[in-house]
Amino acid sequence: MSTNDQAAQLADLKRPFEGEGLRGEVVYRTIRQAVVQGILPEGARIQDRLLADALDVSRTPVREALQRLEAEGFVTNVPRLGLVVAEITTQDIEDIYVIRIALEGVAARLAAQRASLAEIEMLAQLNEQIAAATRRRDVQTLPALNKQFHEAIYRATRNKRLADLLNTMHDSVQRFKRSTLSNPKRADEALEEHRQILEAIRNRDPDRAEALARQHKEKAKLVRLAIYQEQPVSR
Repeated sequence: MSTNDQAAQLADLKRPFEGEGLRGEVVYRTIRQAVVQGILPEGARIQDRLLADALDVSRTPVREALQRLEAEGFVTNVPRLGLVVAEITTQDIEDIYVIRIALEGVAARLAAQRASLAEIEMLAQLNEQIAAATRRRDVQTLPALNKQFHEAIYRATRNKRLADLLNTMHDSVQRFKRSTLSNPKRADEALEEHRQILEAIRNRDPDRAEALARQHKEKAKLVRLAIYQEQPVSR
């Protein structure tokens, strides 16, 4: 991808985030999403001047954003090269899912205790949409609906810090490209697991909700590792 093409994609990526917060937050969210979507691919060298030009900002918010992204594992500092987009290894997948499994369990527990009836109804509606997409084998729509389902659980926790952490974890997983839901068997299983988690939340059963959410992500991890290990090594 040429520098001009990359700059145009970054500018397009930035627009939806504008107006959502301070400039530094917009820059951070834009660069993070560029990494998630592969606009800034694995192993690519990060040049803060080019990013600043593409996003029409000074280098200061870009550098601040890169510090946050380095702390989150999206970019890494390589001797003699500087910052580059972090490559993904099987250990990364293992490490991310250890955290995600634990946090998803906590989120489901809190949702079972705190979700409003409207939020529970929203979860039910989203799972109906997921069921329809699963029947169609719509692998383009399923990941977005799946994300909405889990984000609805995060919001129901009434814990913004937890929700922010889980959203960061979700973005980390999105870097793995192929969705686990591209596996038809896994898509069917995930649908039933969602139904059970929803039922536990509706029944105000935090212990069951937490256990089911942890099992759900444990199974997703195993499928994710299998998909990753099947992919040809190109780096």
